[in-house]
Amino acid sequence: MHKKIYLLSALTAFAAVFNAAQTHAYADDTDIDLLNYIQEQKDYARQHRENKELKELRADIDNEKFIRPLDPSKPAPIIFEGNDISYDSGTGDVFAKGNVRITHDYSRITTDSMSGNAKSGDAAIPDKAHMAQSGDLAAGEPNIVMDGYNTTYNYNTKLGKMENVKGSIDTEQVSGKKMEFYPEEMIIYDGSITRCPAKKPDYYMSADKIEIWPDDHMIAYNAKFWIKGQVIYKKDRYITAIGKNASDKNSTIPVHVNYDSDDGLHINYYYDQNLNEKIKAYIDFNYYTKHDLRNVYGLQWADGKASVRLEDGYYEDSNNVWIKKEPTMIFDYNTHIANTPLSFGFSTEYGKWDDDIKSSWHRSHSVSLSHAPINLGSPKIRLYPNIGYSWIYESYDSSNSNNFYYNATVMADISPKLVAYTAYHYSQSTTQNSLFDYGYDDYSKKVTAGFSYELTDKDRIVIANEFDAGDGMKVMDRDYYWYHDFHCLDMELRYREKRNSWHIKFNLVHW
Repeated sequence: MHKKIYLLSALTAFAAVFNAAQTHAYADDTDIDLLNYIQEQKDYARQHRENKELKELRADIDNEKFIRPLDPSKPAPIIFEGNDISYDSGTGDVFAKGNVRITHDYSRITTDSMSGNAKSGDAAIPDKAHMAQSGDLAAGEPNIVMDGYNTTYNYNTKLGKMENVKGSIDTEQVSGKKMEFYPEEMIIYDGSITRCPAKKPDYYMSADKIEIWPDDHMIAYNAKFWIKGQVIYKKDRYITAIGKNASDKNSTIPVHVNYDSDDGLHINYYYDQNLNEKIKAYIDFNYYTKHDLRNVYGLQWADGKASVRLEDGYYEDSNNVWIKKEPTMIFDYNTHIANTPLSFGFSTEYGKWDDDIKSSWHRSHSVSLSHAPINLGSPKIRLYPNIGYSWIYESYDSSNSNNFYYNATVMADISPKLVAYTAYHYSQSTTQNSLFDYGYDDYSKKVTAGFSYELTDKDRIVIANEFDAGDGMKVMDRDYYWYHDFHCLDMELRYREKRNSWHIKFNLVHW
């Protein structure tokens, strides 16, 4: 006979432990970046919702009368079930065999046998255990589906371990010889992690030790990056944002292959080496079939909100304008203003700029202020504003120039598949009144508008328009994007109608 024991406890569930300011270079496609970021967050939430096992688990628990506390202020019970189960109310010892299930809140562990003690908070599962947790995204709780062996956990200290683990944490596929549980993080030893769901992943990262703060960030030690069974990159200490904090700038595999009709085939490889906790040396390797090598070399010191970089190399903006810095020193400071929705940024740069026609010692200082997204009557309609000012001096012609700029973008979630935007951008500096064209448009007042539409689960299109607001809303650019998910590979195809240029980019799925 299948038996069930309800134990009320204030202890957390076993599985609950798995939990820039824009610069003056406004010629970049900031609206598209914002649009893609919002879409990434939607994709992230959708991936969570589509897990069939966790969806069924949540529905099953909701249907159980006593699993969920009637009073939300009281703790949810821990429920032990099994074909053969015993509980000693004096000692607190619990033993269960046969179809064992341990349920707490929206998490459940299934196994063949377990032992534990309700008073000390200890639980032990010597054989295979299957763990499933339907996390609360709003509370930062991850979704988990995990198999492992020789599991121990203490509900009081929230400490535990599991050996020979394999499964998923949110959208990451993980495995390892050993996993340790802590209240706010997990540590995997001799493990691997990837977002490629194939049985034999096309790419993954392995490491001696992986520290995971779910939905926040990850640190890997002695990390190796693999593609098709070959190590293509090594790093002593690798840090990246994951989950809701991740963006398309957080790529685990530091190799990208693009094609642009202006630049030709582009192979990008980024490598850095930590010299100590705050200083690293790096190279951003770039090979173009139409330009040959155009690398960036650098040395960076970073300490929280502030960083200093010494860089030398080639840079390209979204209008295909190139510049060489030989070298330049850049200081950045960005901070959130306490108890306000405002963020402040300060940047200063001094270095030699060269565009093959002229060279100048370039000195600039800039300040910026941005506001957190503002809901316009509804969370589905948001305003993204920011404002800034810069001072620039050029030794080439001893010129001083000031640049006042501001940007206001409105995003609207029209439907689950359709997101539209419109924006107004103003920059006092343009290619017409600046010594260098790099980072600027030809006009001061720009209106942008477009939309993103999800055709299928794997296909999304974007149409983006730019207008010169100072010349009767003349169409300056119209770009078409097609995004396609090739299982473990993402493709972005872009056609710039006014320039008759093509760009295609392939990225391994980010996390």
